[in-house]
Amino acid sequence: MRRQDIQLLALARQGDTAARVEAGRRYLLGSDGFQQHTATGIDYLTHPNVKDTPQAARIIAESLPLEDIVQLQQEGALARAAADGSASAQTKLGAWLCLRHGRIDEGTRWLDAAALTGDEAAIAALLAMRHANADDTLQALLKALGASGHLDGPVVAVLAARQALTDADLGHMSSSLRTALALTPSLTGELAELVAAAVRLAEQTAQPLPGIAPQAIEAALDMRTGRGDRDAAYALGRALCGIACGSLAPASLASGPNMRKGVALLLRAADAGCDEAWLHLYRMHGDHNLSVANPQMARFCLEKAALGGQTEAQRKLGALMLRASDSLDDSEQAIEWLHKAADADDAHARRLLKSLVLPLEGSDAEARSAIELVGRDDPWLAVRLQLARHFGLTKLEALCVDPAEGLRPWGLVVGKNPFITQIRLSAARAIPAMSGAAMEAARQAASFFGQASRDALAFEGDLRRRSLRQRRAFERHGLDEAMFFATASSMTLEALRLGPKWAFRAKEPLQLALAA
Repeated sequence: MRRQDIQLLALARQGDTAARVEAGRRYLLGSDGFQQHTATGIDYLTHPNVKDTPQAARIIAESLPLEDIVQLQQEGALARAAADGSASAQTKLGAWLCLRHGRIDEGTRWLDAAALTGDEAAIAALLAMRHANADDTLQALLKALGASGHLDGPVVAVLAARQALTDADLGHMSSSLRTALALTPSLTGELAELVAAAVRLAEQTAQPLPGIAPQAIEAALDMRTGRGDRDAAYALGRALCGIACGSLAPASLASGPNMRKGVALLLRAADAGCDEAWLHLYRMHGDHNLSVANPQMARFCLEKAALGGQTEAQRKLGALMLRASDSLDDSEQAIEWLHKAADADDAHARRLLKSLVLPLEGSDAEARSAIELVGRDDPWLAVRLQLARHFGLTKLEALCVDPAEGLRPWGLVVGKNPFITQIRLSAARAIPAMSGAAMEAARQAASFFGQASRDALAFEGDLRRRSLRQRRAFERHGLDEAMFFATASSMTLEALRLGPKWAFRAKEPLQLALAA
């Protein structure tokens, strides 16, 4: 480096404004004995002592192409230089306003201002815009300025799209992407990534994605899928299967349906952790009218969706299992799934669970008062009455249930009655908890009987003794059995235990639960 160059840098470091500006210019241009180093030049020209000077702004705006100005976050310097009368800055600012912000009129005014000074690039850009179709204005603008060396059109369009994505500005993002796709000879990985991001944003915000051809979107999503993008696979899989992506119609994302490829993409997305895809696969494989119909695969996908926490899948799986159940274990598994769906506020699941609980008479307030009276003399009976009230137990079930053994995370199982010989009356029954209070009552009963099991066995005695004590307590306090004990025939109880018979009784809510 020459002595005078060293002296210039020394003055710049000492705070000399003119030296800082000159050193920055030389680094940006790589001239007068300085090697080009853009970052160092920007450091000099954006120092607090010089960054607000028109000269520093003009050097930045005139020395760098538009894409570098944007990447270095020097749009402010570009605007100051344009206001100071730099024709090159006015041309670049006009192009950026048109492309990134959609402010065509304002951008054109800056181009006009540059053209009045005789700037050939601005004149060429204005002519290209006037002769272009309305939809191709931005492409014509960038092509004209690209030929002059003011910018790299495809790169600037991609930068505009990235900024729009950061601001969640879908309208300007789609416009920039359309321009970038038109200026790029073939689809690049960067463009494919941005198109996939635009599809996600459009689905999340329930907005359309105008201006981008379905073929381009399909190609971009396909490329992103090949690179492991789960969301791209999910979007393209739905589109190929004819399923809307939020407010985006399938025809806006793909050139046409392709059921087999779509199902394969949905499976890829599901395997990558997109649990919603399992539900779509369940519907595709479960529809016997489609070429991909497969009942066994449909059930597998439904189970995977339920395990992934999909409320709809949990409800449907529980309903199907309950409809086919022929044992207590099957009923318990089905109720567990329905209970999970009901916890997520699924009204259909709650209605199915309610069909398994026998109704009782009287108000809850009266029942609580009666239980308190009984509890003063017979706490064991009071606990049984509370369970009977919450779970709709028959008298036999209430007096024989073992709360500690029958407690489940979703409710209560009344075990096989050892005192009854008739199978229909003595078989075990699974009953869901329809409220938090019911679940708490079951836990309290399990704790009470678990701790006092030996005392309860000695005090309560067999069924005859329990029934006698219950009858005397009701007579003493003037209580009605209908408030605590459900009335049901053996056929009704059997229908609550066997899935096919239950399905016949609960036909309407079952159909609604499976169709919703």
